[in-house]
Amino acid sequence: MTPCSEASEMSRWPFWAISVPVERTQTATVIREESGVPAHAARRARAEGGSTRKTGGGTPLKVGDLLVFELADGVLRLVGGRGHGASWAGVVEASLEDEPLARRAVRAGTPVRVREEAPTRVVGPYWSRHAALVPVGDDHLVVVGDRKPLRASDGELKREAAEAVSEVGGIPSSKLLADELEVVDAVRQLMAFHPETLAGTAKHIADVAAGALACDFAAVLVPSPSGPVMQVGGSDGPDRDDPKLHAELTRLAATLPPEPLLEQDVRDRGRLGRGGGLVTRYALGIGTGRRRAVLVVAHAASHPRGFTLLCQRVGRALADAADVLLSQALAREELSAERDRFAREARTDELTGLANRIAWAEALAGERRRRSRYRRPVVVMSIDMDRLKEINDRFGHDAGDELLIAAADILTRTLRDTDLVARIGGDEFGVIMPETAPEGVERAVQRIHAACRRWRGSHPDLRLSLSIGWASPEPFGDLREALRAADGHMYERKRSG
Repeated sequence: MTPCSEASEMSRWPFWAISVPVERTQTATVIREESGVPAHAARRARAEGGSTRKTGGGTPLKVGDLLVFELADGVLRLVGGRGHGASWAGVVEASLEDEPLARRAVRAGTPVRVREEAPTRVVGPYWSRHAALVPVGDDHLVVVGDRKPLRASDGELKREAAEAVSEVGGIPSSKLLADELEVVDAVRQLMAFHPETLAGTAKHIADVAAGALACDFAAVLVPSPSGPVMQVGGSDGPDRDDPKLHAELTRLAATLPPEPLLEQDVRDRGRLGRGGGLVTRYALGIGTGRRRAVLVVAHAASHPRGFTLLCQRVGRALADAADVLLSQALAREELSAERDRFAREARTDELTGLANRIAWAEALAGERRRRSRYRRPVVVMSIDMDRLKEINDRFGHDAGDELLIAAADILTRTLRDTDLVARIGGDEFGVIMPETAPEGVERAVQRIHAACRRWRGSHPDLRLSLSIGWASPEPFGDLREALRAADGHMYERKRSG
């Protein structure tokens, strides 16, 4: 659980959330300057709240949240309170110029109330249906919020606000330590992972970010040589299979500035905004340059709240650490792709692009293993190019290579994708046709011969001719015996012209 969580969940952090009541006098109209309230705040509270009635004998108002802000140099800093005020103390700052409700309250010197059917942003990351922003003197603003309508009068709110200011001292060291451990723990969870693929690593980053920031939605977009990789975490927000979400993330990644982009009240209607059910959004770059990825975390309208300074710190720490994981994943993918390329090249004929003799031997061994279990029909072909030596001597080896390439092209185009075609020698080709009955093979052979007759090369006297033999083993027959029989049929064809 993090300080970004709901106030109702703060019981898991008792040393943050417990508020010890301060004994008060029974007369609500008297605020003692000796109690620790600044003198100007006490006088103002007396003037504005002196005629109010008591609220339960001087006990605190029963509200969900009470947030005490210090105001200095145009910046509001949360220093304590109850509910979110306690759990967020020291991790929320907001510019007064960016906060219209707070600015109105401070300039007017009177409480400003919020009454909405759905939660709305009140100040900084704090959202509530019902709230009051109460100025106390010139240097404090107290925000009172609850799910139910606030019944207290302005005078009662001013008294409560002044008392809250008097109770706030420095931020406890236990709270400061817990905040630091929050960052450390988030990074530790992120790094306890062995990156293998970009997709798996991006999913891990999104899941950890959603959990560490207690947010409803997290997405990671990573550029890669084979195309962008997108992964989504969280339990709410836009449909992760929506193609428009991928497009919006791509646009955001292209326009995101070097610094993180924080939007405490998202207004756009896109999939990453109100159109996707999201109300607050925090976007961070991961890495730099052409390979920069992007992490987007957001809160949904179903649980509206913003991102505190601590949440922003956690997000930045995760983005920095994620760069290491993504770099490792990319390096492993590139190494795996290089290894696969070398393996393919080792099994590929350089001239024709067909499988070579190594791949042919492996395919034969695999087919023998398959037949030992399932006894499925198979056909093997033995093919030899006619007069290749004569053509090389007369027209040169380039002409011979042209014929070999043409033969490979005809075989791959005429036969099925499931058939393996290999060049197993200088002018020799082999074909394995799984799941093929003998009845259909002669038609395939006729198509090959017809394609050879239609072929025209770079020289008018170049002609392409193939001698083809084939055989199919009996259900319990040996594939090697069938291959020898196919070779014999091929040589008979060659001798017969």
